[in-house]
Amino acid sequence: MNYLDIWFFDRRPRMKVFFCYLLIFVFFFIFSDIMIYNYTKAMYQPMTSYEININSPEVTVTTAEASNVNGNVKGTIKNTTEEMIENQYLKFDFYTPRDINVGTKYIKVNNLYPEEQKDYELGFRYEHVSYMKVSMVDEEAVEKATPEELRIDPTYGPAGLISAIILGYFFL
Repeated sequence: MNYLDIWFFDRRPRMKVFFCYLLIFVFFFIFSDIMIYNYTKAMYQPMTSYEININSPEVTVTTAEASNVNGNVKGTIKNTTEEMIENQYLKFDFYTPRDINVGTKYIKVNNLYPEEQKDYELGFRYEHVSYMKVSMVDEEAVEKATPEELRIDPTYGPAGLISAIILGYFFL
């Protein structure tokens, strides 16, 4: 009896090895996914100090967190006035621990009817941000803004990182 005859007819050892490799791959994938998620969560520290300089529409910040290089802000805006809010902008000024303004972002608030509430999300890519100031400005003040200040960048979490790795694997 030849070696190739056993290999050709008896495939059980080959399938055991295949399933062992598949099992190792699945465990490594789950472990690396959990570790990447925990690492990115540990990088972001909540911004506990922020200043909201707006009286008429009610602006709340539900989540404000920053890492050494980027961060995000989430919250709601509710129109507590009797008039519709049009062509107004929320202005976010970001500061370092030494009170240096590292950047400004704007979110357009348009067609906000009385007693209406909207959610907002803002991503920023500024370094060493420790606190922020939120204010409301008119459209005239925003005309001098750069395109980078008007762009709202949501930060990419573990899902974005994993999808980039998968796309890189298939297209590189």
